[in-house]
Amino acid sequence: MNKSRRVLIIGGGIAGPTLSMFLRRAGIDVEVFEAYPRAENVGGGFQIAPNGMRVFEALGLAPAIAAEGSAAGEFTFLNHQGRVIGRMRPDRAGKAITTMRAPLYRVLLDAVAGSGISIQYGKRLREISHRQGQVIAHFEDGTTAHGDLLVGADGVHSRVRALIAPEHARPRYTGMLGIGGLAGSGVQIPDDAARSRSLNFVLGPRLSFGYARMNARERRWGWWCHLPQQAEPARGDLQAVPTETLRRQVADAFAGWCDPVGPCIASTETIVRTGIYEVPPLPSWSRGPVVLIGDAAHAMSPAAGQGASLALEDAMLLAQLLGDGARPLDRAFADFERRRRGRVRSIAAAARSNDERSLKPLGAFGCWMRDRLFPLLAPLLARGLEKQYAASIPQDRHMMAP
Repeated sequence: MNKSRRVLIIGGGIAGPTLSMFLRRAGIDVEVFEAYPRAENVGGGFQIAPNGMRVFEALGLAPAIAAEGSAAGEFTFLNHQGRVIGRMRPDRAGKAITTMRAPLYRVLLDAVAGSGISIQYGKRLREISHRQGQVIAHFEDGTTAHGDLLVGADGVHSRVRALIAPEHARPRYTGMLGIGGLAGSGVQIPDDAARSRSLNFVLGPRLSFGYARMNARERRWGWWCHLPQQAEPARGDLQAVPTETLRRQVADAFAGWCDPVGPCIASTETIVRTGIYEVPPLPSWSRGPVVLIGDAAHAMSPAAGQGASLALEDAMLLAQLLGDGARPLDRAFADFERRRRGRVRSIAAAARSNDERSLKPLGAFGCWMRDRLFPLLAPLLARGLEKQYAASIPQDRHMMAP
């Protein structure tokens, strides 16, 4: 791989821009293409786990991202009656950052622009072709881009994946909806200082409800939950559901639960909603000079809190492998997949298990047993999280922030 070669990145979310900065530091020419117009007010909350924050640290962006969110160094679990049943402190792993997507994107895209990298918006990929040793991206507006390799970082509904592996074009709908929002500024969280620095989960006889501080300066709280819906929502239909209709559905699902569940739901002006999908294991993440990363390769339920962080790890590792000028392209892709596949498979399985467990009704005796066993299991679970968070990409000093 000659460092002077040109890399085309399809997808301007988190993985694509992150990869572009690492590639630029490796001396590789790169351009990013995003299907949608640039959005300044991207909705929804976000968690970057400690392993993901280490990738941002390598880019020198961790302080700016941490300043836009709130640090969470532990997990607090309550039953739906409001009693704390356990805490987990994966102390050796570092802290997660919870934040809104919009400020995180602003930090990331400002850094991309400062690196002299171009992101072209409104560039929806139509086809990929090959000519004279180059890969050509054809966009729906009639334009093309030529490169020596192409990276699909275009998310769970990846067009790149559909083109190189058409039999796996459609992700699998999990039967769950992801719903959440930013609670109104007047919502008061119960008087427990630990919850301000925790990811908080309320566990009921069925389902669970999470909440956390999203911004330390403004003391705003975000919340999230997964609700079962067997019928897959058609594209656009879920967004067309009136906010008040959706609010009633969520409120009914968590009726009678302890505060702040009800106030969070009632005070949220804009409720973010999405179908939850996963990409089953693909036979390969690459084909010729085209490779997939992040959700395009291995989308999973957010129930493990690792989707974004795994995509960040992908970006860092792939850039390191491509930056090795002596490594042929096919070997770089094979090494990338070999080093990533086992890790993402195990975390995807954990996410799926978390969702399945939340759907099983416990009954009164089941809840009683869970509440008493949880404190005994919490240290074991914390050690598992420490191991998960600690497994990150070794940092190449040539790609570190100056």
